[in-house]
Amino acid sequence: MSTWSGISTALSSLQAQRVAMDVAGQNIANVSTPGYSRQRVDMTAGIGVDVSSIQRLHSGILGDRARTESARMGDLNVTSAVLNEIEGVFPEPSSSGFQAKLDALWTGFANVARDTTNAAARIEVIAQANVLTGWLNDAAQQLTNIADNHTQNLTNLVTSANSYAQEISELNIAIARTPEGTSAINALMDQRSYAASQLAEAVGGTYLTDDNNKMSVFLGGASFVGPSNYSTLEVATSGGTTSVQWTSNDATASISSGNASGYLTAINTTVPDWAATLDTVAAALATTVNTAQAAGYDSTGAAGTALFTGTTASTISVALTNGLNIAASSVAPVSGVASLNGANADSMAALGRAAGGPDGVYQNMVVSLGFATQGAQQTSETVQAFMAGINGQINSESGVNIDEEMANLLTYQRAYEAAARVLTAIDDALDTLINRTGLVGR
Repeated sequence: MSTWSGISTALSSLQAQRVAMDVAGQNIANVSTPGYSRQRVDMTAGIGVDVSSIQRLHSGILGDRARTESARMGDLNVTSAVLNEIEGVFPEPSSSGFQAKLDALWTGFANVARDTTNAAARIEVIAQANVLTGWLNDAAQQLTNIADNHTQNLTNLVTSANSYAQEISELNIAIARTPEGTSAINALMDQRSYAASQLAEAVGGTYLTDDNNKMSVFLGGASFVGPSNYSTLEVATSGGTTSVQWTSNDATASISSGNASGYLTAINTTVPDWAATLDTVAAALATTVNTAQAAGYDSTGAAGTALFTGTTASTISVALTNGLNIAASSVAPVSGVASLNGANADSMAALGRAAGGPDGVYQNMVVSLGFATQGAQQTSETVQAFMAGINGQINSESGVNIDEEMANLLTYQRAYEAAARVLTAIDDALDTLINRTGLVGR
């Protein structure tokens, strides 16, 4: 090796170690950056040292698995959250729950049965009936609000999904224009991977990367993101059913996972199903009490009339305003004189134990809701644990370890110093050769 080539060799090492130190510093600086993948400098030795490439330490297979499970987890998390919201509408057991108010109504009928002339007891029955219908009306409205809120959440989510699709498309173009094996392309690919993970959590989908390193996203076979273009989605409601559609042709987009799937299930199935179950409670209340009312006679001796009107949770209300109209007696008036018999009121007090009555229907609903909520939560936790395992594998390969990077940084610094010493040694040799050898030229 000549002296001059030695300078070139030392210089190449200085430059390579400088790049390596910059990359190690970049890794350390981005230790907490979401979606960042650790980078590594690959060097080749020949006549000097060259940086052959800057590798992005990322596993495409693990990335695909993470997106798939993230989409699944997004669906389950929304489902679990919605069921918890619905369960909150029915605070059982508690003094503010529906069961406590049912018990108060049956107690009111029992008080009337003990003394049919007690006007206060009759007024209490009307008041408790109003409390019950008010509770049902409010519960129905809360369920409607839950559906409306999640419809808005779905709309916001679709807007975000469109933004992520646009970002992936633009990054595809930028990546195609950027040289491979550089920090620049690695940064762009990190951004695209992060956008893809967010999009997967939102709407699921299938993610494919072609030979030109361009990513495509499909929803049920329909292209959402192409190599250099993208489509958009919108939320639509028709006939009481909410769906996500393609903006271009109003066709329904196939979404089977992600937060969007959870919202669609909540809006179209979960909330309506529990609202319908609540309607059966309201119907059971109206039917059983009104039937019992019709079997008796009020304080004037007239045949009992319906206490409740309406048969759904949102429409049920109290038809009677006068406690005298409570059909407490089971005996018809004799010679126009009303009976003070309280047997029918006593029968109505026992409706809480009747088969098919509102108590049993409501209790079955609460128990079923509790099991559904618990099951959804357990399933979500199981997938979260599995996802944590995948993330652990990703972090072991792509995550930044501060200790390791500090060790690498120290290694590169020492290599840089060694190359500098070589350059200094060559300079000293040249100084001796040129300035201290012989007298020719002086």
